[in-house]
Amino acid sequence: MGSFVQNTIVPNDGSLVEQPLKRDPRSIVCQGLADPVFDIDILPLTYVNSRWFAFFVRVDEKILKKLVPEPLTLEDDVVEFWYVDHTNTGAGPYFEMGVTVAASYNGKKGGYYPYMYLSQDTAIYGGRDPFGFPKKAAYFSILEHGDKGGYKNNGYEPINQKRFFSFMMERRGYLLHTATGEYTSNDLADLSVKPKFYGEKDWGRWNMRLITEPDFSKTTYNLTYLDSEWQGKHRFQIKPHSVDVARAQDIRTWALQATPFDNLGALCPVSELLGLVSYNFDLIIPAATIEWTKEVTRTPEEVAKFCTFGEGYKYSMRHKFPKPAGI
Repeated sequence: MGSFVQNTIVPNDGSLVEQPLKRDPRSIVCQGLADPVFDIDILPLTYVNSRWFAFFVRVDEKILKKLVPEPLTLEDDVVEFWYVDHTNTGAGPYFEMGVTVAASYNGKKGGYYPYMYLSQDTAIYGGRDPFGFPKKAAYFSILEHGDKGGYKNNGYEPINQKRFFSFMMERRGYLLHTATGEYTSNDLADLSVKPKFYGEKDWGRWNMRLITEPDFSKTTYNLTYLDSEWQGKHRFQIKPHSVDVARAQDIRTWALQATPFDNLGALCPVSELLGLVSYNFDLIIPAATIEWTKEVTRTPEEVAKFCTFGEGYKYSMRHKFPKPAGI
């Protein structure tokens, strides 16, 4: 037989945070004792030179109000429908997609995330457990291709910016979303409409965290908030030289659908495409604050009535789905 190689040593030059078993248990925020190298406990979490792709879309306000939970108030019908390619982060590399809706509560304004999908498990649980990000696993394809051509700096330095974009997201065998098109500008001002929170220092980010007891007797709701600034600077630093823009007419294809497992296409149908802006950025995510709390308690009778819908052994756990692209 061929050679069998198995390496169980984690390289550490002294810069990695100690693994949970070697740390004070009080410092273990959300992960189990057997933890990956990339650990959400490394706060603040840092992202370096990630690539953001933000579609600006319009969604009917009546529909959006269903996506914004108590006690938030909807502030805008322009929504950010985004992808991101994270290459250098404290949680490792991964792809991500999400929806950001402008909302407010008690004098604070922010973007609320009703949907998020990621390609990596540490980032999923690291965001969902402590902050309340609504993260699920999905398969992605994020592509930029075709050089624009041309030179800068008096003709000596090639521009090397990409011309076309292509996105695809699949989950549990179903295609949730895909879009293709062409960049035609490098100026965000060419998009006449953008979400209210875009580039504003007084707009943070909202999330709703739910914690349910194992016996379903109680669920605690925590509305969490991440301020837009950290240590006097904006947490999200855009790199202006990396901006690419596609207007509505430059988005060649757009397909969005609901599936038996995900209602994204049904509860967030796009009524108008406004454009796309892409750019590189650095990001810092510190600890969040809890701005609102609610507890819901249930009697055993209510648990039986409202929380147990399944009939054991009646249906098989085996399902057949189309194979995703590339398999």
